[in-house]
Amino acid sequence: MTKEDFQNLWTLNYPDTVPISYQFKHDYSNRWFRIHSLPESKRYADNENEWEILLSRQNEIITDLFGLETPIVIVAGEYNWGDNRQIHVTDEEEIFKPFSFVRLDNIELNKINPEQYDEPDIYRPAFAQTIWKPNYHDKLLREIANDNTRAFFVSFDKNIIVAPYDGGVDFILKDNQTRDNYKEKYKQWLSEREDGL
Repeated sequence: MTKEDFQNLWTLNYPDTVPISYQFKHDYSNRWFRIHSLPESKRYADNENEWEILLSRQNEIITDLFGLETPIVIVAGEYNWGDNRQIHVTDEEEIFKPFSFVRLDNIELNKINPEQYDEPDIYRPAFAQTIWKPNYHDKLLREIANDNTRAFFVSFDKNIIVAPYDGGVDFILKDNQTRDNYKEKYKQWLSEREDGL
């Protein structure tokens, strides 16, 4: 998949957002839901038992959505506050070394949110093709859960975004009916907050 292929697929499937995971719940709120990775909405795992619960929950629901051996895309990136750094986070971090990342065009953050960002602020995304199978991405899921890195998964074929974060996983599904079905199926893992966060 080339950079142009990715950008065409992204525009076709997600025309109302950019490939930055915190935007999804706002831009596709009617197709979004969130699970928490630990009981009682605990944010971080403190021991191996909690890690087992966290990874078990995440692998179960992601596998349920993607299926086995499904081709997916990992998208990762970094914020860049106006300097001209050439090296990319996907070249630096050990967790991304097994994958072959392709750089995407920089995203000018002040065009998305001029109140929050200044003109030179950019986000530098990159993507890599891989497959989904249970426990195959556990190292990456652990790094994300510890807030050491950020990345999300996309299946363009199934029109699904899976965006883990430190505390849970955000999902954007193909329509609100599908979202509602999965919310009901995994209601034990949902937030008790009215806004679903």
